[in-house]
Parts: sequence; structure tokens; C-alpha cells
Amino acid sequence: MSEYASLVQRYATSLRFPDVSGFEVLDLLRLRSRLADIEHELTPAERTALEAADTTFLHNVQALYRQVSEVVTLETLRKEAGVRPSHWWWYLDSLTRVSAA
Repeated sequence: MSEYASLVQRYATSLRFPDVSGFEVLDLLRLRSRLADIEHELTPAERTALEAADTTFLHNVQALYRQVSEVVTLETLRKEAGVRPSHWWWYLDSLTRVSAA
């Protein structure tokens, strides 16, 4: 298995357990950002797997936000870290409002 395929698999596997600690959710968000940086290098199969994992992410957005909000304020962290708006996964607070509507 390639390094990229391994990263995609790790991301997908992590999403099977959305009730992890907030620190683990932060690791998940960092992993997704790493995948975004290499996304242009992924094979079609790896991209398909990433899209499927992103769907799972969106399905679990409420639980992920609940966990991460126990350890950090995402808005503050995004500003401090200079998170790009294109990295939508860092916007769990906004995604929860959209999914609730």
C-alpha cells in the first residue's frame, strides 16, 4: 500500500469512531489538511476513497464538533493557525449549523 493510500485509509478508519476525544478530532482535522496538500497526487481510487470518507465525516459532524469543542474553540484555532477557507473540515462549528437547518 502506498503512503498516500495509507493516509486515506487512516482518515477513513478514524471516522468510524466519531465519539473519540477532542484531541483525536484535532489530529483528524490535521490529517485531512495533509491529505488536501497531496490531493493532486492521489490516484483515482484514492480520491474516491477520500470522497467516501468525507461523506462519513459530514455524516458525523455533530459528534465530531461536540468532542472537539470540549478542548478548543475552533474559530480561535483557525485564526491562530491561519486555516484556509478551502479547508472546510476545520469549520465544524459552521457545518453543524448547516446540517441542523
